[in-house]
Amino acid sequence: MKYSLVIPIFNEEDVINVFHQRLENVLKAQDRDYEIIYVDDASTDASLDILKDLSKQGLQVRIISFKENRGQSTALFAGFRLASGEWIITLDADLQNPPEEIPKLLEFKNDFDFITGVRERRKDSILRKTSSSIAKTFRFVILGDRTQDTGCALRIFKREVVSQIPFFRNFHRFFTFLVRKRGFKVKEVSIRHEERKFGKSKYKTFNRACEGIFDLIGVFWLKRRMINYEVKYER
Repeated sequence: MKYSLVIPIFNEEDVINVFHQRLENVLKAQDRDYEIIYVDDASTDASLDILKDLSKQGLQVRIISFKENRGQSTALFAGFRLASGEWIITLDADLQNPPEEIPKLLEFKNDFDFITGVRERRKDSILRKTSSSIAKTFRFVILGDRTQDTGCALRIFKREVVSQIPFFRNFHRFFTFLVRKRGFKVKEVSIRHEERKFGKSKYKTFNRACEGIFDLIGVFWLKRRMINYEVKYER
């Protein structure tokens, strides 16, 4: 299996079919084996039923559905555990990061272990962009994290990455930083960003800010306690 795509889903009934068709068009053009793992985060709409219908149409579709809503990081982690591909691709289903941008990242997979998108001309509200900018400044001051865009859902990385980093609630906000700290080669690539045309954003700015502060403290502690070493000699 060449690629495993991990797609978190929460109340996306209006967009799933459109997203899936566009995603499959991109993947078929790559001429590589792939699987699509949809992780339903306890949706309260018809998302799970739509996913079940998609799974009947193709063997490449796998589904895992939570009993209770657990958030994006938990959904990603659950998908990683099921993934069998040499490379894992993450992406949200809201089409703000178009599936057609995947090939831009794949161009760098021969030279890097982890490739992540950087959203050009973000189509988000002023409030969300401002809060992201403030959070970026705090991460740089406290962690020395130079990641340009921690909120971009489009990432492509070697499967071995997931066995080398710690997982915790909201780890996705520090994903690139943690990967760099483990010594993997990281590439950031500019990608297109679109307005959200279906559904509503699931994240509230105030809640993100409060959790972000707490997480930042935790990752600062983790940075100071993370075990790292290089082998000089082994027999």
